[in-house]
Amino acid sequence: MKYEAILELETQFPITLLTKIAGVSRSAYYRYKNKPKPITTKIEKLVIDIYRKSGKRKGYRPITDTLRNKYHLIVNKKKVLRIMQENNIQSVISKKCKPKVENATYKENILKRDFKSDTPYKKLVTDITYIPTRRQMVYLCIIQDLFNNEPVAWTVSDQQDKSLSVDTIKQLSRKCSLKGALIHSDQGVHYTNKEYVTLLEKLSVTQSMSRRGNCWDNACAESFFGHFKNETIHLMKQKPENLEEVIEMVEDYMVYYINERPQRKLGGKPPSLYKKQLNMV
Repeated sequence: MKYEAILELETQFPITLLTKIAGVSRSAYYRYKNKPKPITTKIEKLVIDIYRKSGKRKGYRPITDTLRNKYHLIVNKKKVLRIMQENNIQSVISKKCKPKVENATYKENILKRDFKSDTPYKKLVTDITYIPTRRQMVYLCIIQDLFNNEPVAWTVSDQQDKSLSVDTIKQLSRKCSLKGALIHSDQGVHYTNKEYVTLLEKLSVTQSMSRRGNCWDNACAESFFGHFKNETIHLMKQKPENLEEVIEMVEDYMVYYINERPQRKLGGKPPSLYKKQLNMV
């Protein structure tokens, strides 16, 4: 559940950021945290009863319709879905299978939310976000060093292809040796394609991946994108005009984030100062 994930990470990240990523309000989270789990309600009993009487055929949408048509109860379908998830029940009707990406390679979650590192360039996370402009969609790929949360490589492009991830890794490999490093990502096609996986193997980099559909496994990268958008795009009166404007905005923000933005986890220091004071520049 979203609330349980927030509970697990609330000592590492600000509650405001975690609730925003999870798509819930702070007040809703604190109500969940401070109140005991309510006893089974009438609606919960009906949902389970309808499900069982259907021979386990009905999913949350048909159950929602049955509640309205038979019992005259207007219930949000998301609430019905949540009740089913909490009771570990789901429709037995086969789901449509998504086609698998050819030659995709999936790796286990080696990082396991251990977002701390004592050495620069040894534990890295990477992710991609989209930035809408007035003319086109633009994509930003970053690699972040968990030693001091510093973005150590990034690529901005108007093409959402595998070169986003490949070019960013190549950029970092020219900056430092990545031999023995661990890099964590989601299971997107940018990180499972043959060219990216082969490149990491040649660089002697160990690859780790989040569990499917679990953004919390890569919370640091999600956190960075949250700060970036809040402190740039969301402050603008209108969307950036084009790719060139996004590139300029990203470059300016990276300079600010690395050299000036204090990090609570770094004792109130920006990433560059934290590294410098530990004589690891």
